[in-house]
This record gives sequence, structure tokens and C-alpha cells, in this order.
Amino acid sequence: MELLIYIAILSVMTVIVANTFIMLTKGQGNIQAKSELNSNLNFALEKIKRDVTSADNLTMPFTAGGSATSLKLTIGGNTVSYGVTDGRLTRQVDTGTPEYITSDKVNISYIMFFRRENSNSTLTKKVIDVEINLTGAYNSSSPDWQYSQSVKTSVSLNKDFDI
Repeated sequence: MELLIYIAILSVMTVIVANTFIMLTKGQGNIQAKSELNSNLNFALEKIKRDVTSADNLTMPFTAGGSATSLKLTIGGNTVSYGVTDGRLTRQVDTGTPEYITSDKVNISYIMFFRRENSNSTLTKKVIDVEINLTGAYNSSSPDWQYSQSVKTSVSLNKDFDI
């Protein structure tokens, strides 16, 4: 009888420990997915912002109010392009090899760049802004590691243009 009680208590304790371990593993997966995605998106936005603020000209999107799935800037005579290849954000300078900005653990499912212009007819100047919209997801088939996020920001070219 004592052996039976001992086995029952041990079984209950084993189930509790196993469930705790499973819950911790799921939580760790979710936290890792969020962290990886957030760091990739933040790094990508900062890289794009840095290039936009140092750009001499914005060539795509071409017109005010326009949008495009790629961004083209002129920086010091070089053309810098951003786009998505195989679900990863890329940056390319002139005709060089595109470099990946996001890791293979992140899938960029949506990217859109919007061109905004604010003109001042008195000063005959205009300011150009770029709105950046990105949506990414952690690249995993496990339901415990599923996480997606959308980010949106706007940045201005550091140069006023003549109207």
C-alpha cells in the first residue's frame, strides 16, 4: 500500500515537472522569436534612416505621394537601393552585390516606401520625407515560435530642395 502511494505521488510530481518544462520551452521560443525579429527590424530601419538622412536625392519613389516596394537614393554619387530578395531585406550600392540587412531567421513579408513632400512657396524650398512600412515574421514552422510584427517610421532627407 505504501509503495502504491509512493508511485502515485511520484507520478503526479513527474507530470508537474514535465508540464513546467514544456511551458518554459514554449515561453523561451516565443521570447527568442520576438527578440530576433525586433532586433532585425530595428537594425534595418536604422540602416535605412542613416542612408536617407545622408542622401543627396531620392529617385524612387519618384513622385510626391508615390509609393514603391523598393527605395533608391543617391549618396555621394552612388546609387543605393533597398528591396526584398528571397524574403530578406537587401541593400545594394550601384551594381555591386546586394548585401542582406536581415537574417535568414526573419522573413520580410511586406515592404513599402512612400514619398512625402512639403513645399514652401515663400522660400521656394521643399522637404522630402520617406515613410517606411515593414512587416516581418520569425521564420519557423513551429507554432511555439510564431511571431510577426509591423513597423512604420518616417525620415527626412537632410537637404532642402528648390521648387
